[in-house]
Amino acid sequence: MEFVKLKNGSEEPVPVVGATMMSLENLLHTYPGHFYELVMKCRDRSYKLLSDSQKVLRALGLIQNESIGYEEGSVHSSIRNVVLSAVEGDGIDMVLGWPVDTQDK
Repeated sequence: MEFVKLKNGSEEPVPVVGATMMSLENLLHTYPGHFYELVMKCRDRSYKLLSDSQKVLRALGLIQNESIGYEEGSVHSSIRNVVLSAVEGDGIDMVLGWPVDTQDK
């Protein structure tokens, strides 16, 4: 499996990065408030997601489900790495960019 280096220094599988980016783009354009919630959760693990956001993020596979052994509402480390590498700015100034570190090539 091919891996890519992300801007935060982590290395993630190419398919995970691609699938996560597709979900993030969909989330940003369809549910910008939930996009903000996900970014805040990735930046601060103690951030409490609103229950409405949890439902949408779980449906998109962006947060974990306690029924499969994870803490409810937690973000998988690979998804967190993609989010932290792809999102810049704060609040309404958040922008979604490409998470791959192009400096390394």
